[in-house]
Amino acid sequence: MEVEIISKEALKPSKPTPSHSKLHKLSGLDQLSPSIYVPILLFYHAPPPPPPPSEPSEHATLSSHLKNSLSETLTLYYPFAGKVKDGVCIDCDDEEGVVFVEARAKNNLIDVLNRPKLEVLNTLFPGGLQWKSSKNLSVLAVQVSYFDCGGMAIGICMSHKIADACTIFTFLNDWAYIARTSGENLSSICALLNTASSIWPPNNQSIIPELEFTTSNVVTRRYVFNPTKLSELKAAAAAAADTIAAASNNSKAKPIQNPSRVEVVTSLIYKTIIQSNKKIHPRGLVTSYSLAQTVNMRTRMVPPLPKNTVGNIVWYFPVMIKEEDDISLGTLAARMRDALMNLCEFARNVEGEKWLLMAGKIGVDGEHSMDDAYTFSSWCKHPVYDVDFGWGKPVWVSTAVYPYKNNVVMMDCKDGEGVEVWVTLDEDLMCVFEGDEEFLKFASFNPSI
Repeated sequence: MEVEIISKEALKPSKPTPSHSKLHKLSGLDQLSPSIYVPILLFYHAPPPPPPPSEPSEHATLSSHLKNSLSETLTLYYPFAGKVKDGVCIDCDDEEGVVFVEARAKNNLIDVLNRPKLEVLNTLFPGGLQWKSSKNLSVLAVQVSYFDCGGMAIGICMSHKIADACTIFTFLNDWAYIARTSGENLSSICALLNTASSIWPPNNQSIIPELEFTTSNVVTRRYVFNPTKLSELKAAAAAAADTIAAASNNSKAKPIQNPSRVEVVTSLIYKTIIQSNKKIHPRGLVTSYSLAQTVNMRTRMVPPLPKNTVGNIVWYFPVMIKEEDDISLGTLAARMRDALMNLCEFARNVEGEKWLLMAGKIGVDGEHSMDDAYTFSSWCKHPVYDVDFGWGKPVWVSTAVYPYKNNVVMMDCKDGEGVEVWVTLDEDLMCVFEGDEEFLKFASFNPSI
């Protein structure tokens, strides 16, 4: 796909940021988050033509509307117009602004939606920033790409240093609301910018080192679990749990009969990864595996934090598997549930600096190398498909090919029931993983949108 850049500018908040807010302190959890851009891509069918009188160019009208509404939104999310400074704060002097790019994609939208080529999507993100470092750069960058058919794509890259998935999708929906209503009721939007740093104060010395990533020979594959297959997968996990419970009393976690979508999909992927590893590595070379599942902690805190609490309010729980352990779907789902409950119990009783100190003990064991540790991030249940700028909800929401190995990202399908999964593994491991017959009984490889 050929993409031609039409314009590029820096957008600033519509009102100057108050002098007392020129420096936004990151929370202790923000400090531990990686300084990488998280990419989100939203595709829309052709918006209806603007009513007369309108500007000569329909694209100019749409872009003007998006830019004006974004500037309005930035007055409420002013750190997003700033620059990440040394990983400890955001410089909000209104000098940096949000990178806003307009582009023409010389294809039709249907060409992208029909068996999407994941690498091609990279051209729809601003400046090739997806998953790149955001250190000392703008917090947010946006690219609006217009297809020949009239459809469009809005690609954003948001620094993970200040935003998790909940924050990103809350911001996108607030921007869309302001665009849809022409900013008539800004008072209904409230971004809680300083709540996280009051609960988890920033640290002059990091208790846990910030995550670092190195690129390698990796491959990303997209799979979709439709509602019917998810029901079958849940039934298989429940049946496996019953079998194990009847056969042995040595299970490390009590079997569960009502596994969630995320639990069964994660369990199947984790099981397939472990089995694939065993096929390509000599016995005894890899003796244990580690899953790290990220969790939105807002609803797990006591009292719960509102969804509009800005920042990285996430932590993760580990599921450690030894070579001799049972890896049936029922056992893995049960161990995930048990680990989640332990994390939630911990979150209800601890906060602040003590939270960070103790949370480090819940994280992935330092003895496990990145070769056998796998990170799972779920964006499910976030309002991914509610981002309506005034011309309808997106027809597809995606991310970008991940350049670091051992990563899985899950999100809802448009129907709200299916699950879309982006799996990134080492090339050799992926060759075995993508041919697993049990996995392919439930997952569809890169179906059309």
